[in-house]
Amino acid sequence: MATILLLVFALVIGTVTMGWGKNYIEQKPSEEPITTGPFESAIIVSIKMIDTPLKEIQIKHLTGQITEEEYLAKEKQILTEG
Repeated sequence: MATILLLVFALVIGTVTMGWGKNYIEQKPSEEPITTGPFESAIIVSIKMIDTPLKEIQIKHLTGQITEEEYLAKEKQILTEG
């Protein structure tokens, strides 16, 4: 008899927990990812954040404004000057 009562108790607790979890998940808003090209992420940069020439060329490279070769050449030039 005790085994049956324990089984019923476990099933009731499991059912209540699963019901609560389902309601919790359904109430959360879904977050759609921001997709911007092949990286499927967004880069948000403020002009105030670009305070060095190195950061400026890094942003240009990340946004596709300059090639990797151009970036490396400009980076080397900036690092040897500074």
